[in-house]
Amino acid sequence: MTKADSRDLRSELVAAIAMLAEPQAVAVPSLRSIARACGVAPSAVYWHFPSEADLRSAVLDAEYASLVEAVESALGSSDEADDQLVVAGDAYIAWGAAHPGAYQLLFESDDALPETRAAHGPRLQARIVELARLVDPAAPFAPALLLWSVWHGVVSLRLHKAEWNWGMTAQEANRRLVRALVANGTKAVDTDSRTTP
Repeated sequence: MTKADSRDLRSELVAAIAMLAEPQAVAVPSLRSIARACGVAPSAVYWHFPSEADLRSAVLDAEYASLVEAVESALGSSDEADDQLVVAGDAYIAWGAAHPGAYQLLFESDDALPETRAAHGPRLQARIVELARLVDPAAPFAPALLLWSVWHGVVSLRLHKAEWNWGMTAQEANRRLVRALVANGTKAVDTDSRTTP
């Protein structure tokens, strides 16, 4: 093929980026690679897990549990005067920064885990809703989604854009964002509730 060909391959190659319109998989390492890392044959995995899907579910659930426990531990050891939303956010963000691969697997993959196999996934969600009652005791779900969005954004952007100068630490960002949510949260939720069918 030469530049004289009528086909505009350059444009086609650039346009092929459309395949990125769909989320790209972030997958648990394969059964074979996990077995290799443990120094055992792949067949040894089946003594402990009936299938690769069961192993994947156990990995994801263990990571959810680790994140929830990090948040709970931080809350449990904080001073009563500490802002619980800030403490929880700092713990969530710190866990994500310390476990980047696990964080991506939990929250940047479209591979849904069946609810029956993820006891700690719903546990994390329930804990965030409970914390959001500090913003709006009567209707905590909307501020819970905002809290999670904020914390996820801080973690995800810093994982993927580590070279950027953010102008503040992740903890400073968390404090500013939590303060803004608390200051405006109830008003925003009231407005949303009037416009939601």
